[in-house]
Amino acid sequence: MAKENDIKEELLKQMEKDSDKIPEANTKTSKEIITKDLARIKRLKWITICSWILVGICFIAAAFLERAQDSNALINAEQVWLNSLIIILRALLVIALFLTISLYIRSRTLTIHKIQIRLSNIEMLLKQMAQDK
Repeated sequence: MAKENDIKEELLKQMEKDSDKIPEANTKTSKEIITKDLARIKRLKWITICSWILVGICFIAAAFLERAQDSNALINAEQVWLNSLIIILRALLVIALFLTISLYIRSRTLTIHKIQIRLSNIEMLLKQMAQDK
């Protein structure tokens, strides 16, 4: 959240200053924030994929244990495993959904930041063109 405020502040600083003398530090800072956001989204994507794979594995294991329960081949220890696996499956499903929603929100935020940077660059170019005339 702090990084999002940083990029907003850097963009506002760029807009407030003279368009012909925009320091390189502001441009570099916004690029650094974008690259950090890209790395964060990449990590979050892999974590989300792994969580959905774990959900699938738990779902398959629970299905096998459920079939064994239907055929009365389960002993008490396996019955406990089935009950705990169902609880774990529910928790993993909630975590995977949370990670998916978080990934979606962060990727949209990154897209908006990129658009803000492009718009500020366009604004700079328009100011320079107006001053040249």
